[in-house]
Amino acid sequence: MILHCGGRVHCFEPNIILNVILQNKYQNNPDVTINNVAVSDKNTTTRFLLNSSVSQINRISESGDNYDYYGESYEVSVIDLTTYIEDVLKESESIYLLKMDIEGAEFEIMDKIIAKKLYEKITYIVCETHESFFKDGDEKLKKLKDQLSAHQIENVFLDWI
Repeated sequence: MILHCGGRVHCFEPNIILNVILQNKYQNNPDVTINNVAVSDKNTTTRFLLNSSVSQINRISESGDNYDYYGESYEVSVIDLTTYIEDVLKESESIYLLKMDIEGAEFEIMDKIIAKKLYEKITYIVCETHESFFKDGDEKLKKLKDQLSAHQIENVFLDWI
């Protein structure tokens, strides 16, 4: 939808199967940047847990502690999403939409987005939370909601699904 409105899209997909699909679909589109990396609040490498499903519950190993995993895994690069956003903002005065469905890494990333006030340069942030992935997931979600309220942030939507 963003492409049809004349926007640029930056994707992050560490799943090698889904990344190939994205590459094939958008290989000739200069308005799409596909990054074969996972996102987090820091630059590192980690294990990507590939469940038996192509896209359901796949995630980096640090994203949760409330999960029985029985599938394959492989090493992936992880980038700090806030640094990437800051780099994009050097070339553009704002970002229209940031959509995060990142299987548990959203809590730490949102903490940095709030701390760095990046939400002020993003029109809409939609974020699927995965509190069920954590033993303390309800506390993580409450903390995030409390931060949004305390900073009077109204452009973040946690219930977008």
